[in-house]
Amino acid sequence: MDEIEAKIIEMVKEKHKRTGGCNGLSFNDLAGSFEIDFPELRKIIDKLVSEKKIAYLNHLNGRSLTLPK
Repeated sequence: MDEIEAKIIEMVKEKHKRTGGCNGLSFNDLAGSFEIDFPELRKIIDKLVSEKKIAYLNHLNGRSLTLPK
């Protein structure tokens, strides 16, 4: 579980660096990168958000993940 959390944070940081923080990482990008089911991935993401390691970015086309401000 810790490996997956570390990988998610790394992917979010990489996307933040590449886009300058303007775009977040979509759930589809994450779901395709891991061999776990979506509800389990959702639990991990919610845990990281509650710990303020990542944050939700709400935009016109949905919701994505980014670094907290």
